[in-house]
Amino acid sequence: MQAKTIVQNLKRTYLDNDSISNREQPGGLMKMKPEYDGKSVCFEFCGIKLKIENTGKGVWRLRSEKNTVFDDMGACQTLARDLGEEYEKPPLPVVYEENPESRSFCIKSADGSYVNFDGKIVFCSSEGIPIRTVTDIKAGDDSVIISLSAFRDERFYGTGERFDKVNQRGKKVHIYAIDRWCQTRGNSYIPIPFLLSSRQNALLMNRYEHSVFDICKSEKETVIIEQKYAPIDLYIFTGNSIVDIFDAYCSLSGFAPMPPEWAFGTLVCRYHPEFSTKEGVFNMTAAMEENGFPWSAVIIEGFRPYKKEKLPELKEICDRVHSLGKKVMIYEQCGRFPDNSAELFGLDDSYAVSSDNGALIDESDSFNLVDNFKRKKMRCIDLTSERSLEKWNEFWDLYINDMGIDGAKIDFCEQFPDKPSIKFSDGRDPMAAHHWYPTLYNIIQYRHFNTKPDGGVNYSRGGSIGAQRYPFVWAGDQRREFFFLKVVIKAALSLGLSGVPFVSWDMAGYKPSFNFHDKRHEADVFIRGLEFTAFSANIQTHGSVKRPYDFDTHTRDIYRVYSCIHETLRPYIVEQSRISCETGLPLMRHLFLHDAEDTKTYDIEDEYMLGSCLLAAPVLNRRKKRDIYLPKGEWVNIFTGREYKGKTVLKNYRARLEEIPVFRLKNAESQCLDEALEKAEPLFSEVRKLADKHG
Repeated sequence: MQAKTIVQNLKRTYLDNDSISNREQPGGLMKMKPEYDGKSVCFEFCGIKLKIENTGKGVWRLRSEKNTVFDDMGACQTLARDLGEEYEKPPLPVVYEENPESRSFCIKSADGSYVNFDGKIVFCSSEGIPIRTVTDIKAGDDSVIISLSAFRDERFYGTGERFDKVNQRGKKVHIYAIDRWCQTRGNSYIPIPFLLSSRQNALLMNRYEHSVFDICKSEKETVIIEQKYAPIDLYIFTGNSIVDIFDAYCSLSGFAPMPPEWAFGTLVCRYHPEFSTKEGVFNMTAAMEENGFPWSAVIIEGFRPYKKEKLPELKEICDRVHSLGKKVMIYEQCGRFPDNSAELFGLDDSYAVSSDNGALIDESDSFNLVDNFKRKKMRCIDLTSERSLEKWNEFWDLYINDMGIDGAKIDFCEQFPDKPSIKFSDGRDPMAAHHWYPTLYNIIQYRHFNTKPDGGVNYSRGGSIGAQRYPFVWAGDQRREFFFLKVVIKAALSLGLSGVPFVSWDMAGYKPSFNFHDKRHEADVFIRGLEFTAFSANIQTHGSVKRPYDFDTHTRDIYRVYSCIHETLRPYIVEQSRISCETGLPLMRHLFLHDAEDTKTYDIEDEYMLGSCLLAAPVLNRRKKRDIYLPKGEWVNIFTGREYKGKTVLKNYRARLEEIPVFRLKNAESQCLDEALEKAEPLFSEVRKLADKHG
């Protein structure tokens, strides 16, 4: 009786909050008799023919008809097919009940979730709780617009990488990759049309084509999705928990493969020209060793992979670095090769994607004017051609097997265009290519690198649905300013809430600051960025800013101790990363994922969990104090040993420049963490001494 009352109250609350779904919808009632075949129901809504299927536990797929057919090949299915995986997964049987008098029907799944239609489409959980209501659908010349109800208190996370805010409610978000150097609003290198609700349900627009998510901006209680150049292919995850949702989402788009352990160390990268010669690389290795700075790999960005005369020097670099027990990664631009590749490697224009007149294609208009002053022609390998892929693999075998390259940093993924004039060898529609091409390319390259005995790493800054399968991404270009420290945390949390578990960034900035105060106090920004980066998947030093060994003695001492703390924690990071690969949950987690019922976590965007046992609350300004919220559980500061109760706000918590507040969840089960913290105790003591000396 009590359970029934709870469900009734929840339904009443939903309808009270959902003013849109209670309106009369002209054209919402059926004008055709539903077609039921045991696994799907086709019907007309707002003058558009739709199909609803149950594809998994608590998962429903809603599609609109285009040119009298339903497209089975959404983004997830296309990606699986291109990778040689199973993609034709039949829907599950459903029970159909119709009420002809009221022109309504109900579709029930075996797991208990169901869909009601009575002038509007209502998706309900297995407990009978309405989750999401489709209130309207409109079709235009080149787009379809679907409107869905939202609760007044609901937060929305995801949509891929977002730099301005994690909670996207009140935003109009373009799911379209664009490079806007150091900007934080409206741009994303990795946009993903996945929207996670604070009410523990989710949506996925299963298309690579450009879409626009109006998340309660135009209408305060409505999510409006405009899908361009393609029909609606919307997955609704009614899930009983966040774990169920991530499992169902990754079952569609792919789980992340486990990176090799060396990828979780320190990757030293440098912009041209310092790493364009072996002398520059060897100077770095010597400086890192002399200062006692741990590192696991070098990314030689200065070397372009298409200069044949540089191969002997590249081989010498790889041999020297490998002799130190380290790895070598190279830099490349997503699938592109220059015009001299035919003479040097046999890669002529016949292997490239072309326009319908046979000419080379133009860069997308989302290229960055800081890097390019005008649009260029592109030679990009045709991923749909077996002949082209064979030639491409032959070319990269030279670097992987003969030179010894262990991975790549893949840039400019957002430059592949999506124009009707593009011609792929298999004849596919090019309007999804802006997101489909870099996603597939990155996965192919990762698989190629990962044939090495110690595993390989693909490090990319672009893509869309399926980006977790590379499996590492980084957050693009930022300046060395306090403002951008906040930005990269938001980007990492947004990507994690979009199903991408392994996110990194250029530690403490790619370019020098334009801000006078931050430029004057560059070491402070560097230290604060270092502190939370040490509690992340890996440390990546990059850019044209000061290197760790260029700073004063005190800053170098801080860098040494925190990079050593990261190394000591690596077994725990690896342990938690395996969980991410199995579940889809991110390594770096929004506090919402720790306790989805705690509304106080919903809007906290400057704290995070590292795995399930550690909470980091970095200081991201020039102050030496901050407020910290500890969610449920009992917590212990790993540096001081002081204990705190959960669901508590620590006001003006002291954090000197050398200190970052990090708390261990007491009684959390992780043998790796127990051992790591015990080994790290001398390092924690050194942090306290450094703070006392200069605090």
